[in-house]
Amino acid sequence: NWISDDGDIAGKSVCDCGCGVGSLAIPLAKMGAKISASDISDAMSTEAERRAKEVGINDATFYTSDLESVSGKYNTVTCVDVAIHYPTEKMSEMVGHLCSLADDRLIISFAPDTWYYSILKKIGEFFPGPSKTTRAYLHKEDIVREAVAKAGFEIAREEMTGTNFYFSRLLEAKRVK
Repeated sequence: NWISDDGDIAGKSVCDCGCGVGSLAIPLAKMGAKISASDISDAMSTEAERRAKEVGINDATFYTSDLESVSGKYNTVTCVDVAIHYPTEKMSEMVGHLCSLADDRLIISFAPDTWYYSILKKIGEFFPGPSKTTRAYLHKEDIVREAVAKAGFEIAREEMTGTNFYFSRLLEAKRVK
């Protein structure tokens, strides 16, 4: 909602890292953003491209890549619901890389490492099954904030988001001019 509320994304470049099936990239393209979106899964990026074309978006770029290999410069870089797949010891480096791609703004989410979420994760480990939630990485919020600041950004907005099984901290960071 932050991007649509701001009303200024039309004509700006957006790199959506970990785009999945295009749930963020496609609406941003509909708002007029120039989209470059990647996912580590070829099936996901291919599906995102198919869905984009299905709704008449033909100028967005979807491709397969891990986060470390994404390159270029963009007005906005988004990385939503991806950090749960990154080991804690790589989080600062990953945030720094994402910031290096962003000229103006980074929007990132991560599962915060709090006592509450740690307990929920431990409980989940007692119930093995097809769920990947017990393999999700939790990240210390101060580590993420420090990496953002070190890259020359400051937090502009933040909120907690959640679904029935997943909670995350969403941060918008803007480059300090």
